[in-house]
Amino acid sequence: AAGDSITAVVRGRRREALAQNGLVLHSELLGECVSRPVLVEKPEQAGRQDVIFVCVKNYSLREALAALLPCVDGHTVVVPVLNGIDHYAVTRELLPVGQVLDTLIYIYASGNDDYSVNQAGRKVRLCLAAPDPAAEEALSMVRQLFVYPGITCVVPEDMEAELWMKFITNCGFNVITAYYACDIQGIKDHPERKAEYRALLDEACAVGRAKGAALPEDLARRQYERVILKSQPQLTSSMAQDVMAGRRIELETF
Repeated sequence: AAGDSITAVVRGRRREALAQNGLVLHSELLGECVSRPVLVEKPEQAGRQDVIFVCVKNYSLREALAALLPCVDGHTVVVPVLNGIDHYAVTRELLPVGQVLDTLIYIYASGNDDYSVNQAGRKVRLCLAAPDPAAEEALSMVRQLFVYPGITCVVPEDMEAELWMKFITNCGFNVITAYYACDIQGIKDHPERKAEYRALLDEACAVGRAKGAALPEDLARRQYERVILKSQPQLTSSMAQDVMAGRRIELETF
């Protein structure tokens, strides 16, 4: 899309940095990218929108949605991209109009002190669902926005299971790396940490099954092996980055 068709809500020093340098992305998938969205400090300054991506931490979701009300009308498509299980339900509850999609994403990304963004890995996977059949057309439109080599955008048959599988990933990886303020190598170097990581995955899987999610029997093992044996050792979670930076974390979510 053209740069002037995209608006970003940013404040403070981040807004100053984006105004001066643009939104800078250092990406293994896309290369070095700079985009220049329209910058506003308050959502109401943007006016009504066609598509809104809500990419905040869970503890900020309700506040963010309340601020977005002036930007949403009946044709607006709202796409909450968060960790957790209930962001669709919360978004639908707080936005009386518009169409809402259920969403999750698998991506390794991190922020820098200059407000540029890093993306690691050659693949990004996005799952979209339209719990309300009236939003099927909106789903197709949003899916087209992500047609790009290396980006997989799918509509899963069982979105609940997909959400739980991502949630279980976070309950293990985000929590263990945040607790020890380390990357994957910092887990691999300590047998007791690897055991704790596997125990977190097993427990989260047990909770998901108790809640009725249709999860593969070997899910915990596969997720453990993917991180410990196959992932780049310097990768960590956004939750660990927040701990190391002294920021608020999504502990309650997990």
